[in-house]
Amino acid sequence: MGKKLEILKKSLNLTVIAILGIVGIVFSVLYIDTFIKGFVSEYSGILKVTAVTLITLITIAGIIFFELKVDLIYKFCYIAVVLIAIALIGLYILNITGVMATIDSVEDLRAYIEQMGAFMPVVFIILQFLQVVILPIPAVISVTVGVLLFGWLKAAIYSFIGILIGSILAYFIGKCLGYKVAAWLVGKENLDKALKAVKGKDKAILTFMFLFPFFPDDILCFVSGLSSMSTGFFIIMITITRFISIFVSCLAYDGYLIPYDTWWGLLLWAVFIAISIVLTIFIYKKGDKIEKYFKDKFSRKKKKEQNQNIEK
Repeated sequence: MGKKLEILKKSLNLTVIAILGIVGIVFSVLYIDTFIKGFVSEYSGILKVTAVTLITLITIAGIIFFELKVDLIYKFCYIAVVLIAIALIGLYILNITGVMATIDSVEDLRAYIEQMGAFMPVVFIILQFLQVVILPIPAVISVTVGVLLFGWLKAAIYSFIGILIGSILAYFIGKCLGYKVAAWLVGKENLDKALKAVKGKDKAILTFMFLFPFFPDDILCFVSGLSSMSTGFFIIMITITRFISIFVSCLAYDGYLIPYDTWWGLLLWAVFIAISIVLTIFIYKKGDKIEKYFKDKFSRKKKKEQNQNIEK
């Protein structure tokens, strides 16, 4: 029975990687065909051959190293074909639906979502999810579009659902798939800068960064997965900070908190930005000491409670 189960598991692994390779090949061709002008269209033949060859080689390498039981290379190939398949399917859908042409404009993105009718909330939640993981949509654009379409409250709720799911997925990509996969998704240079900034003070500085809209918090989700931060701490922290930052941002974009059309409103925004910059510099420089202070405080409290329980 055990041998049959092992054979079945082996066959399933080989079948999955083969199917993923085929999916990657098919959608690489389909994606290239969506371009009707420009560099990709002009050199489509060469690009198709290159894409098909590379995906085929990675898939075959994965199968060979699985048979040879070289787990490290097999896992790398497996992760590669999974990500390639997902990325190409996503890019193909985004290109044929016209989303890629709207991501830099509030009005274009708003018009695109409006044409979805009753499915607008679902499309918006999916876009907010993808915005965290793969889409290069600035958060200011997507949130502004949401406020214009649904009002601040619904925009905040829909954004919170999509962004929270995307944030947790990004964390697990960093934690489970590692540095190379995260660097491929967000860019090695961006990831290295973020990792350097939070090194040794991840809990304190990351929690602060997620609260304010001035930081690349989507990249920071991947960074959190690569840091020493535990899964439980991240989920609690990201739920609280995303809730605060998203709801406050939606209120702000709708003009409920501080107006943009008065001199005192602009003054308050300037003060808020100045305070945020000062706090950022302070936490960046003293983040390790702040984190150590809270760790020591909680450990002493925990020790005191344990002693009290022993005495009882």
